[in-house]
Amino acid sequence: MSENLSIIVAQTNPKVGDIQANKNLILEAISEYRDYDLIVFSELMLTGYPPEDLVLKSAFQKEVNRAANEIAISTKSKNCEVLFGMPWLENEQLFNAAVIVANGEIKFKHFKNALPNYGVFDEKRVFYPGSNFNTYRLKDKSIGVFICEDVWVKETHNRLPKNKIDIAISLNASPYEIDKPKQRIQLVSSFSKMIKAPVIYVNQVGGQDELVFDGNSFVIDQEKVLYQAKHFTEEYKKLEVTASNDIITDYILHETDASDEVYSALILGLRDYIAKNKFPGVVVGISGGIDSAFSICVAVDALGPEKVKGILMPSKFTSDDSNNDATELGKKLNIQTNSIAIEDIVSSYESTLSSLFENREKDITEENIQSRARGMILMAYSNKFGHMVVTNGNKSEVSVGYSTLYGDMCGGYSVVKDLYKSDLYRLAEWRNKNIPSISMYKEIDLIPKNIISKEPTAELKPNQMDKDTLPPYDILDKILYLLVEKESSVTEVVGAGYDEDTVIRVQNMLYNSEYKRRQAAPGVKISERNFGYDRRYPITNGFRDAKED
Repeated sequence: MSENLSIIVAQTNPKVGDIQANKNLILEAISEYRDYDLIVFSELMLTGYPPEDLVLKSAFQKEVNRAANEIAISTKSKNCEVLFGMPWLENEQLFNAAVIVANGEIKFKHFKNALPNYGVFDEKRVFYPGSNFNTYRLKDKSIGVFICEDVWVKETHNRLPKNKIDIAISLNASPYEIDKPKQRIQLVSSFSKMIKAPVIYVNQVGGQDELVFDGNSFVIDQEKVLYQAKHFTEEYKKLEVTASNDIITDYILHETDASDEVYSALILGLRDYIAKNKFPGVVVGISGGIDSAFSICVAVDALGPEKVKGILMPSKFTSDDSNNDATELGKKLNIQTNSIAIEDIVSSYESTLSSLFENREKDITEENIQSRARGMILMAYSNKFGHMVVTNGNKSEVSVGYSTLYGDMCGGYSVVKDLYKSDLYRLAEWRNKNIPSISMYKEIDLIPKNIISKEPTAELKPNQMDKDTLPPYDILDKILYLLVEKESSVTEVVGAGYDEDTVIRVQNMLYNSEYKRRQAAPGVKISERNFGYDRRYPITNGFRDAKED
């Protein structure tokens, strides 16, 4: 290579806990890019992120150390050096570390100074913080190495090296949420200005339980973005740093539609959950309603039609329109569907329970029996064929408990759990006109128009409509956003223009359904605050807010 400093930015998709597979990704890159000066991977690349309490197991740490030594040894006969993230045990303290290996040994290590302890992050639980920043010299360049929050938190910047940094490299495992890519660029731009040096920002890509990592690695020199990687896609990028610290690269800025970004996050979250947990495919109960239609559409985009099965489960309350819409949806998605009427199952349950329920009027109990009969069918299919059940409860319904435990809540994963119903409708309209950038199904006009336009209903009793039980979704979702994402008080929400009785009712439904959310399947996080790591509320909770006089 030239006298310039040549660098490979490796935007990869590691799997948490699969140390051997992650090690092999690094070894393959070393083999392919052996003549480059430096190959850079993401934060905790060797373990995947977040490893959570796995790092506390001594057997896990021993395997990490063995893998790191193998990587170091592999550089003996190569020209390249390799920078990657791993947990590092030193003096009985565990650190989130970045190491550089070269010539068969570990040459440099940096311990993450700023450990995030908010939202989905819980690093202080398992790691100790580092106490300083050091630079590493390579080809007469002074390289500053940082790990994610080191760049974000100003409180640690007084520890920056006194000597000049020629180029900064930041290793990251920064999960996606709406508007996060823009936030990163703004923040790293400020950091670049402060240190008066360009920054190479390396992020990972892939789904890990409820988190999705979008990649979007980039290079920035103060305010100028020199390169931005694709989103939700693995990519290896070649860069060169000149003697004057200019960065040479193909100027590529992958601008994406906001809806494509969100939809792609849903695709990758489901795709990796299925692949990394080795399910053969998914099964979805399709009712002819918007939630199941959207979920199965995302599943086909994520996995392809051959790995997606749809099951219609009509009852005596299911309309012909719903049956026809569900059938048409299956044809448009080119998936295998089956129809199993639940009336005999429901009648059998009711007959069995009749002696217990003697002299009792029918109520929501009988409605929930229908939902649970459907859940039983889906779980039976899952047991028999191995397909994971995708559950269809959106964020509006999950918030207020408009769902049935062990019924429509049955399932292993959700793509709509963090998507309010109003946003789900908008995204469904978008998908009918657009093909997502990482989709495996290159067709449009997938969701029948009648599914999008008709009034939402659970169809568990005659003439049932969601609006009979819940406020209109365009109002409900705005109230929920203030209560959930913004933690607004009842007084603040009412002050924003919403009816006091409605706000208090929604708040009570939100608190009263906490026990359901604790038993819900994980789902893709796309918002600033999801139901999962982000929001930790007690189930047994006597607090209720009221409007202040």
